[in-house]
Amino acid sequence: MATKAIVLNAGRLVRTRLSAIIQPTRANAAVAPDGRLQVRPGQGGVALGIALGSPAGGWVADHLEPGVSLIHPEPAANGALQTLACAGNRVTMVDGPAAGAEGVVFGKHGAVLAMFAATDLARIAPGESAVVVTEGVGLAVEGEPDFACHSCSPRLLERLLVGRDPRDRLRVLIRRVLPAETAAAGIGMPVWRFNMDLHVDQEPLAELTRDLRFGDIVAVQDQDHRFGRQYRKGWLCVGVIAHGVSIAGGHGFGFMTLLTAPGDRIVLEQTDDAALGRLLG
Repeated sequence: MATKAIVLNAGRLVRTRLSAIIQPTRANAAVAPDGRLQVRPGQGGVALGIALGSPAGGWVADHLEPGVSLIHPEPAANGALQTLACAGNRVTMVDGPAAGAEGVVFGKHGAVLAMFAATDLARIAPGESAVVVTEGVGLAVEGEPDFACHSCSPRLLERLLVGRDPRDRLRVLIRRVLPAETAAAGIGMPVWRFNMDLHVDQEPLAELTRDLRFGDIVAVQDQDHRFGRQYRKGWLCVGVIAHGVSIAGGHGFGFMTLLTAPGDRIVLEQTDDAALGRLLG
């Protein structure tokens, strides 16, 4: 028997143009688990020499956000930007030396994170303006009521879902499967707006996450992220590695949720090609 097609509701989604500016870089003071206080380059600004596919770990920084970090100075507009932007959305610089350069949204933290080509990043500065064409909020797979999407554009979901197996389960590309205890800071926070940090500093989790890269697609077991982030046995969430670690305990790699579903509705297919840089070109 032939498996049924995967049908998205993408044709009914609304596309909007939102304005944003490049957030200034922060210098963060963080206290390590042994009590040491360190000051390091923090989130925000324009991170040079780091791209999707670069190692997520090993940087002397605190919550490193690769690429550019986008905010809006007006609270309501900033909330809309944080909520409506989705991985795979296009970003265009509108002023400064890099005006006209195009990038792509790949993550969320306090800001919306976007990546540009290295030559464009070298010409972008904090305070300059960009436009994000948002599309993806409300994205769903028809006939799959328990399958929920967050911060995922149709363009990306079409590449993550590679068909159905003989039991009619959705086949999802991922690079790594992580256990439930990986979930750390961000549990209980709004899943559509913020990220979840992953425990990465103790074994066996350190070994499982050591070679992860910015843009990698990973799954976390026993996590239900439909309405918020919570532990639920038998569920799965799938997301993207979007920011680096902090020396503060419980603040490892930033994970932005893309989809969640019961484990019996998904088949995870592991491949090194499950990374935004390759999926989105």
